[in-house]
Amino acid sequence: MKKRNIYLLFAIEWLQGMVFYSSVATLYRQNHGLTLVEMGLIESLFSILVFILEIPMGYLCDRLGYKKTMMSCYGIYLLSKIVFYQAYGFSMFLLERLLLAITVSGLSGCDSAFLYLSTGKIENPRVFGYLHACGVAGMMMSSMAFSLWIHDMELAALCTIFPYLIAFLLSFFLEDVPMEGSSHMGIKDAFSLLFQQKRHILFLIASALLLETTHTISVFYSQLQWKASHIPVVYFGLIFIFMTAIPLLGASLGKIVEYIREKTLMFLLVFVSMITCIILALSHHPYISIAGIMILTLVEAFYSPLSQSLMNQRVEGALRVTMLSIYSMIMNMVGIVMNMSFGVAGDINIQWVMILGGCFCFLSLLCLKRENQKNKEI
Repeated sequence: MKKRNIYLLFAIEWLQGMVFYSSVATLYRQNHGLTLVEMGLIESLFSILVFILEIPMGYLCDRLGYKKTMMSCYGIYLLSKIVFYQAYGFSMFLLERLLLAITVSGLSGCDSAFLYLSTGKIENPRVFGYLHACGVAGMMMSSMAFSLWIHDMELAALCTIFPYLIAFLLSFFLEDVPMEGSSHMGIKDAFSLLFQQKRHILFLIASALLLETTHTISVFYSQLQWKASHIPVVYFGLIFIFMTAIPLLGASLGKIVEYIREKTLMFLLVFVSMITCIILALSHHPYISIAGIMILTLVEAFYSPLSQSLMNQRVEGALRVTMLSIYSMIMNMVGIVMNMSFGVAGDINIQWVMILGGCFCFLSLLCLKRENQKNKEI
């Protein structure tokens, strides 16, 4: 176990969670000459770019090495924050998003693979849980700092640059991990390997169904659920504070997997999500609505690092990051279809959103069950 790498990544994740302008990002862009239509166009281009660059950047990481790739991405990340602070108008904000797309696609799979190889297999779920909690802690601290001390949007954008600068400098002290064997395999060979192990695709679909359901409902539809439950809007802010703190509990994942097998825990989390969605569809009691959304947030906090750990365990040999990038691409494709479905359901009413979420969780259970059966057949 390379403890220095682990602690440095914890610090980097915490620092990069400190986006002081996050709560006023839309207003900041409007004040700097961007319309809502232009924001939507830029975000669409950003999503397309991340999708296109995902696998090529993963392959580049497997060829270039983990540390060099991460240092480069952290440097581009810092540059994107500087551009954001200086940006005015469509072209500059588009440039900021282009830089961010390179960073996101470059780090996707690379950082988790680096962390996985820096820890032992037994310790991995615990470490991934702590990593996610560090990012949430940074986000909470920056939000509190803006509300209590900063107040000014321009100053918030400027202050965000410094944590990213420190994170970039810390990356120089990372200790590189050896690549898992040399290989002349290409991207085509990685896809061939994936389809030789079709059970992995079932696991990816199951994970995407669960994570997209919990994230979409807790982030985008929670307020509609609370409104349907006749909770006064004045309490939404207080509820949001508690919601923001829940992901910190993901740090306890390591303790949980000491008592519950990882696969059993996954089944349990999906089942709990399905029941929660059904209850939220049937009841609009204020306390039930608040508890239900918090449960879905907690499930995501546990399942996300757990799935990252398991995906790394399923990859062996060369092209680890390329395979993880392919995994991410498959999950994103599932997520696109799900988001469209949630949008259609949301136009009807919030009940249909919860019903659809319950159906997606049920499909996730079926995929996990089938994947488990295929593993036993091998």
